[in-house]
Amino acid sequence: MRNLLLLVLLLALPASATDVYRWVDSAGQAHYSDQWQPGAEKIRIQESPGFAAPKPAAAATAAPAAGRQPVPAAKSRYESLEIVSPAQQEVLWNIAGQVRVSMRVSPELQPGNHLRLYLDGVAQDLPEASTEVQLQDVYRGVHTLKAEVMDRNQAVLAESEPTTFVVRQTSIAKP
Repeated sequence: MRNLLLLVLLLALPASATDVYRWVDSAGQAHYSDQWQPGAEKIRIQESPGFAAPKPAAAATAAPAAGRQPVPAAKSRYESLEIVSPAQQEVLWNIAGQVRVSMRVSPELQPGNHLRLYLDGVAQDLPEASTEVQLQDVYRGVHTLKAEVMDRNQAVLAESEPTTFVVRQTSIAKP
């Protein structure tokens, strides 16, 4: 185990060639050091050049999640869909688990189309043709909302940018 640890330490040395000394004591135990010891043999360690991860290619459009259809550009009649409330990075205090979500769609929602809202990736029920909803059981922590306009066949016609918000709760320990 000690030899393995020493070997790992040796491999973590700076990026240039390094001199290391190896010797075996009277008990047969091998030792490694960057300091010379009587009877030690010199070992030259050449560090590998390293690895640079390739930069991710900028995607023109995000890939659709599994089981969901992509938004066809020509099919969409909607210019925009956005989550108005809660605002991006908004901090909500002591909300008793209830969050009022308000969305804006332009032009307004067409007959036969409806909104679908996702809270932390889980679809939420919305009243028909509604752009506002009161969500229940949203407790402390960081949450993400995303909205989609769907047609009768459940095809996605437009989608919002994700909105992240934080729910905080006053604590007895830190009032």
